[in-house]
Amino acid sequence: MADRVEDVRLPRIAKGKRSHFYDNPETDRMMTLLLELMAEFASMRERLDTVERLLESKASISQDDIENYRPDAEVEAERSAWNQAFIRRVMRLSESRDE
Repeated sequence: MADRVEDVRLPRIAKGKRSHFYDNPETDRMMTLLLELMAEFASMRERLDTVERLLESKASISQDDIENYRPDAEVEAERSAWNQAFIRRVMRLSESRDE
C-alpha cells in the first residue's frame, strides 16, 4: 500500500463510460468542471502553504526546497482539516434545497 500521495500512480487516460449522477448531462459536466477546479485550487493552496512554511524557517528558498518539502503529521492534519472545510463550503451549494 502507498504510504504517501506521491507513491500513488493513476492512469493518465480514464477508461470506460463517464459516470452520470444527474438527469441533465450538462449538470454532470459542470460538476466535473467544478471538482477539477477545486482540486487545482487545493493543490495551489497546499503549495503556497509549503512556500510560506519554508520562508518562515529561512530567508530564501529554491524550487528544490519546495519540491523536496515533506510535511510532518501536524502539517498534514492542518491541511486535511482545511481541505475538508473547503469541500464542505463549496459543495453545500450543490445540496438540494427541497430537503
